[in-house]
Amino acid sequence: MKIAAGQFAPTSNVQSNLATIEALASEAAAAAVALLVLPEEAMASTGLIDGSLAPVANEHWSTFSDGLTRIAAAHSIALVASGLEPSGYDRPYNTMLAVDSTGEVAGRYRKLHLYDAFAYQESARIMPGNELPPVVSLAGRAVGLVNCYDIRFPELTRSLIDAGAEIIAVAAAWMTGRGKEDHWETLLRARAIENTVWVAASSSAAPECVAGSKVIDPLGIVVADAGETDTGWCAAQATAGRVAQVRSVLPALANRRIALHCAVTPKLFMKAAVNGGRELSETPHVALTPEGIAAEAVAAVRQGADVVHAHARTPDGGQTIAPEHIAAMVRAVREHDPRIIVGTTTGLWTCEGHADRMAQIRSWPEEWLPDFASVAFCEEGAAEAAQAVVDRGMTLESAVWSLDDVPALLASPTLHDNVRVLIEPLAEDPAEAIRDCRAMASALRAGGVTAPLLYHGLEGTTWPVVRAAIEDGAEVRVGIEDVITNEDGKLATNAQQVDEALRIYEEIFSTR
Repeated sequence: MKIAAGQFAPTSNVQSNLATIEALASEAAAAAVALLVLPEEAMASTGLIDGSLAPVANEHWSTFSDGLTRIAAAHSIALVASGLEPSGYDRPYNTMLAVDSTGEVAGRYRKLHLYDAFAYQESARIMPGNELPPVVSLAGRAVGLVNCYDIRFPELTRSLIDAGAEIIAVAAAWMTGRGKEDHWETLLRARAIENTVWVAASSSAAPECVAGSKVIDPLGIVVADAGETDTGWCAAQATAGRVAQVRSVLPALANRRIALHCAVTPKLFMKAAVNGGRELSETPHVALTPEGIAAEAVAAVRQGADVVHAHARTPDGGQTIAPEHIAAMVRAVREHDPRIIVGTTTGLWTCEGHADRMAQIRSWPEEWLPDFASVAFCEEGAAEAAQAVVDRGMTLESAVWSLDDVPALLASPTLHDNVRVLIEPLAEDPAEAIRDCRAMASALRAGGVTAPLLYHGLEGTTWPVVRAAIEDGAEVRVGIEDVITNEDGKLATNAQQVDEALRIYEEIFSTR
């Protein structure tokens, strides 16, 4: 069976992209190719579409899917390509379609692992799928579907092998960047080698992508490469005999002693803000000592939090960023569990003004630096404080409390050093708080922010904002700093609030 990986630079025009796909399919079919794999975003390049992707998906998905089936049938060639499928919400799915040579849809796969990495957040515009990718029958062979970022998760490809895949079809828009071409080829070859399987991998040739579509044999040898051509394809004979030959000398699959039982888990990045400035008179669950903060951090992470945000406290309960108190808090957390990612505030209310804040940050002990620190851009000297955080080697997250804060953040020299940007609406009315979150998010994206956004409310807006964040694909913050109860109004620990956020996530996605 001859398989091919094609590449081109998708535009925002679906009909134009279908015309390019047909030209590639026609050429490949004439060369006796049975299966042609095409890039991620073959339907339309999302980078060329402003705002929500839902209108494009709603208007053009059927045009794209019908076009693929028509092209496959007209040229008697099986096709794999991805596009924007309506989800019923503001974020569509990034869906791979597999069409056999008769024009029948053999299967589809809604991308599981969204590209929330390297200061980019695909989940801000795309809805994650909730099912493992399928193995489909194309040209008489079992083909597993993999979408771009998925290749960094070897267990996903292994699940396809366990389901009987003989060929792995990868559709990608692999973005450029330092070392990214090496990552692309290395990961593809690794998936082929560890599974002793053929891989046909297509990457977009758009200016921001690496191109380099490839066919790789079961021993990890690149047997065909499309290089940097703007529009083209490469092909190789993917024989079952080569698989048998490789597996006879490298029986890695037969030698396995670990059985995988794959299941899809919730995709929700969550920060637990475990104490803030709360007092015991408000809730008995607030942590005021380094040991107490560490215990709350451990409990929250075990329940599902990804990172922990905590405020160091003085012996009398006050908030502080004094070096000895920051060090004691960080040390306690790491002694409990060194894997926990712990951050803190740089808020002016914790010190005697901006000059004092700068002196304190510069004095934090190197051995016990927090992993990250938050800087509010409504405050005096925020840009300088953010630079100090970066200069000390900590991860930066910046915060905006209103639209008035956005210009200062966008103008800051450290804008693209942020691991995330926090959106913290001040409105006390939940509906208004949600509107403010979305307005700030829109302004940040329009200003060039690609890092993940995190929404969090305060008191009565907390849980409505959590729901909005999940709907919008934003990161989430919960915890005693923001609210002392669960959504039902019952007093809750940090761990219970983390569990509540996961429950809400599952509730929202179970209806989809």
